[in-house]
Amino acid sequence: MKKELLIEDDRFLIDDLRTFIEFEGYGCEVYTGPDEVLDNLNGLAEFDVVILDIMMSRGSYLQEEDPTFETGELLYLRIREKYPELQIIIISAKNFADMQINFSLEDNVATISKPFDSTASELIKRLP
Repeated sequence: MKKELLIEDDRFLIDDLRTFIEFEGYGCEVYTGPDEVLDNLNGLAEFDVVILDIMMSRGSYLQEEDPTFETGELLYLRIREKYPELQIIIISAKNFADMQINFSLEDNVATISKPFDSTASELIKRLP
């Protein structure tokens, strides 16, 4: 079974996305913030895809990082350093053109704007 990691801090969205992902036959683990991601960074190799929200609290580890970057962008950079080939789906309500990272130029990255449709079909189509 394919295993997805959802990094999202919105409790309502977590429940919906996990339900949709699992309904499609995937395993889904959830991390609710950057500290949990960074504490478990070495274990990300077990996932087929990381679904990463861009806007979330900084947690304790990223407080002093560059404030021009959103939390998800900083996490993306940390994940990419260790796992350059890992497929990542970036989800955000923020305009992607306003971000410091141009995700359209990145390898193994897809972007999806929030809000999702009622079935999250665009996200599900991007899963391997």
